[in-house]
Amino acid sequence: MRKIEYVVSNERLITPSGLSLVGQVLGKSNLVKKANRTRTEKRSQPQIKNGDILLTMIGLLALGKSDFENVNEFHTDEEFYKNSLGIAYGIPSESSLRNRLDGIGMSMNREILDGNVDMFLSCKYEPSALQNGCVPVDIDVSPFDNSGSHKAGVSRTYKNFDGYAPIFAYIGT
Repeated sequence: MRKIEYVVSNERLITPSGLSLVGQVLGKSNLVKKANRTRTEKRSQPQIKNGDILLTMIGLLALGKSDFENVNEFHTDEEFYKNSLGIAYGIPSESSLRNRLDGIGMSMNREILDGNVDMFLSCKYEPSALQNGCVPVDIDVSPFDNSGSHKAGVSRTYKNFDGYAPIFAYIGT
C-alpha cells in the first residue's frame, strides 16, 4: 500500500477523505491476505480478489452507505478509492459485490472476526478506561431508512420507517 502523508491545515475536506485512514488501519491487518487465499463459489469478475471485495464493502460502510448500489459512486473516481483503501485490482460492480459477499461471509466468518482482533492488536489500540478502571462499551442500533426500496428483510423500525437497524458498538471513552 502506498504511504499517505497527513498534514494539519484549515483546508476543507471532502466527505470520503477519511477513507485513507480506514485503508491505513486495514492495511495493518492480515484480513485481506486471508480473503485473497479463500476460494468462494460465485466468481463474477474473477480478476477482482476477495480482499478487494471486503475493502470495498468496508469503505462503503465507513461512509455510512449500506446499499450495494452505492458502489457506483466509487467508479466516479476509481483511483482515489483504490489508493485510499488499498484496493489492488479493481472496484467491483454492484452485482459482483452482492454475490461475492454472500460467498465470503459464509466461508470466512471466523477469519473476519479474527481480523478485527488482529487489526486492533497491530494498531496497538488499547481502549481507554474510566477513572474507576472500567472500559465502557456502548452498543446501540442505528436505523437505516430503506423506505420504498423493496429490499428483502426490510421491516418497520422503531423510528417509524421501513429499513434495517444494524447494531454498532463503541469501545472506550
